[in-house]
Amino acid sequence: MANKKLAAAKDAQKDEFYTQYEDIQREINAYLEFNPNTFRDKTILLPCDDPEWSNFTRFFAQNFETLGLKKLISTSYSTDSKKKNYEHDGNTVYHQLTLFESMSTRYDESKTQSRGKIFTLTRDINSSRTIDIDDLVWDYLNGDGDFRSAEVKALRDEADIIVTNPPFSMFTDFLPWVVGAGKDFIIIGNLNSITYKGVFPLLKNNSIWLGKGFKGM
Repeated sequence: MANKKLAAAKDAQKDEFYTQYEDIQREINAYLEFNPNTFRDKTILLPCDDPEWSNFTRFFAQNFETLGLKKLISTSYSTDSKKKNYEHDGNTVYHQLTLFESMSTRYDESKTQSRGKIFTLTRDINSSRTIDIDDLVWDYLNGDGDFRSAEVKALRDEADIIVTNPPFSMFTDFLPWVVGAGKDFIIIGNLNSITYKGVFPLLKNNSIWLGKGFKGM
């Protein structure tokens, strides 16, 4: 599977819609400075990702061995779901069929609009003697990739740590979803979200805390 197309596809997309690689690196480094084994032997889930464009998937895939990960799972919303929830004008496009998908043997025209995708990374599949982004394996999800679906909940329950940039409009739904599961997590939210009814008590009780900060957040 020619995953090098992932990087090329990402570079063609507008960066401002996606979390910057250096911001992710700075945040993760803060945890590693406190405990170098924070991610060792852990399964990481990125449940609101867009793996073909995302710097989250890129970062954790490229640093799989350095972090000592056990497994990386990254899921995306379907095109139809994005249009329904976020495409409120005729000028916004939330999905672009990539060569990575269309040239894959797994490509299915009947599924590409309605199904989310799942990318997993566990081992060296191309005999390069290293586990990295070129060893990602993907398939279509059974559903649209909504984090509230039973399918993605099962992945949440499998994971040790959840890392993502959830849709801002769903932040108040997503936070209880991850906190209620008793999982460690790193999520990006607008700074205004600390004033939300369900957020401030968690900060007050030191159940969650602010990170290093992301550009434009």
